[in-house]
Amino acid sequence: PHQRVHSSTRSLYAMELALHEWLLDSPLRTADPAQAHLYYVPVYLSSLFMYPIVKYADAPYYGRSARTFDEGGDASEPTQRSQQGTLLLLRALRYIQGAYPFWNASGGADHVWLMLHDEGPCFAPRAIRPSILLTHYGYWAASPRAWGTFDDDHFLRFPGFYRRYLGDDPRTPGACFTRGKDLVISPWKTPTFWLRQLRSTPPAAAERPGLAFFAGDLGFHRLSGYSHDLRQRAHGLFCDPSTTKKSNCTPVAYNKECDCECRPDIPIDCSLWREGVTITAHTRRYHRQLREHQFCLAFPGDGWSSRVLDAVVHGCVPVIIQDESEMFFEGAFEAAQLGLDYADFSLRVREADLASLVRILEAVSAERLASLQRGVLRVRDYFVWKDVYNPDGADRRSLLSAGRPGHDGFLLLVAALEDRALRLLRKRPFQRLNLTSFIP
Repeated sequence: PHQRVHSSTRSLYAMELALHEWLLDSPLRTADPAQAHLYYVPVYLSSLFMYPIVKYADAPYYGRSARTFDEGGDASEPTQRSQQGTLLLLRALRYIQGAYPFWNASGGADHVWLMLHDEGPCFAPRAIRPSILLTHYGYWAASPRAWGTFDDDHFLRFPGFYRRYLGDDPRTPGACFTRGKDLVISPWKTPTFWLRQLRSTPPAAAERPGLAFFAGDLGFHRLSGYSHDLRQRAHGLFCDPSTTKKSNCTPVAYNKECDCECRPDIPIDCSLWREGVTITAHTRRYHRQLREHQFCLAFPGDGWSSRVLDAVVHGCVPVIIQDESEMFFEGAFEAAQLGLDYADFSLRVREADLASLVRILEAVSAERLASLQRGVLRVRDYFVWKDVYNPDGADRRSLLSAGRPGHDGFLLLVAALEDRALRLLRKRPFQRLNLTSFIP
């Protein structure tokens, strides 16, 4: 019953479709734009990033006179898919500026855009930065760097393009994400990932035999810099010596510093492993292992990662190891007056303190661990999207009944956007949603 319409897609970027359909079907949407407090701009940006469109179709190739250089294209024209994304957003902006009066009335501050890809908001054109950006990547560093290892997404690679569309000077780039204005939302996961978990009671933290867990891409076939080198370093330090082939270097696709394909600065020696720590590649036991460990590690990927969502759904306390970054809905729980936020259900470890990870986790008292897990169980409904549009009303009601009935990511997103709308209020006030039933 959960394999129809967009609920069947496994794309992590499917929130473009899910949010658009939900808004079209929502009673919060008004057909009278003069009564609206916020304006959502439905641009399907991720279509530029996915097969079969990107580099496999004749269009859209914004800003280029030809599809390829062999067909007469100029090497100075935009070639990256991230550049085409920037130009697509600008084309949408030009349309709404010409078709409607609302952008100019607010300078775009009451408009909402989605930018979901790996480092999505980093290639947002400066012209839309006054707006509210919804993204999966909350990298707020005042002077950001391009962390992604996929060259097509390197937003600082072409200084001329950056100066023209993105910011003033690529040598001192501006922040990708503005805290308090922009919002990190959780990614799309199909109901098959979370439904069974929300319908069951996860093991108590004290009953879980494992201390810390991570499974996923360990960067062995990536360029150096993937995941800020954190997954690679964690594996080298905390790998299980009984199941891991030790090495004096970590394999990578390429490392510029040593001009090599195996990094001697990250040996695989399992020197800090202890019983109960699991750092591994992708595993078929993923759901079970998330439920067997007290702490689940959330490293970045090629930008963002879904690991915080994966952890809380399974009742595991997330340990965030990603500097200068907000996580999914960070700040939204407080804005919704729910009486808690990330410090109440997660831990943060500085990237520089990775080697001290086990010591930090072992120092958490049993009382503190139990309190953190209680926080996890209070928030986990808000990390998934239950109220998905579906022609089958019974199926939709069934999804909404899972876990805490009626509470999901859409509800928290509305509360967060209400908070931002109130700060921008230029029209009649509105009655805020009451989410206090969330508090037992």
